[in-house]
Amino acid sequence: MGVSYFSPPPTGANDPERERAVIETGVLEARGDAVLEAICTKACRQVLGKASLLSVLYGETQYVIAAHGFAIGAYRRRNSLSGHALYADDDLFVVPDLCADKRFAENPWVNGEVGRFRYYAASLIRPHGRLPVGVISVLDDKPRPSISSAERNAMLAAAVAAAARIVQISHDRNTAPVPTPPGDS
Repeated sequence: MGVSYFSPPPTGANDPERERAVIETGVLEARGDAVLEAICTKACRQVLGKASLLSVLYGETQYVIAAHGFAIGAYRRRNSLSGHALYADDDLFVVPDLCADKRFAENPWVNGEVGRFRYYAASLIRPHGRLPVGVISVLDDKPRPSISSAERNAMLAAAVAAAARIVQISHDRNTAPVPTPPGDS
């Protein structure tokens, strides 16, 4: 096995604050939420991708909370494409050809070790309009020259819809009635 090089995603100075926002929203408990899954499916179809996922980075882990064409679960943050999008300082992050970008060319999700993705587009998910708790992304197995205006709008709309759903999940979790233990009535 040869040595491969790629750039692991950066972390930001505001990571502790951003991770507190992740916990406060309860998004890590929303794994498999049907509404978030539908948002991923719609984004994948509108951007004509092979897969779409809603990723939340926390600690050394990338949690895929919802997906279409991709398995939900926990993955190594070190290999995360979404981590780059999270700190790109733009609400939309696009890599037309992952193989042509030295940050990603030898990433296991690109070089065939785990997957063979070539195109990546992601939009930041900002519940309450604040710090991003994650990203919604669309991947394809073919490179593309760019992202169309309609695809750009679809990605940004998917992020807004995901943020709204996360806010609703957080609200529901914080206002749910506390069950009365048996014998305490």
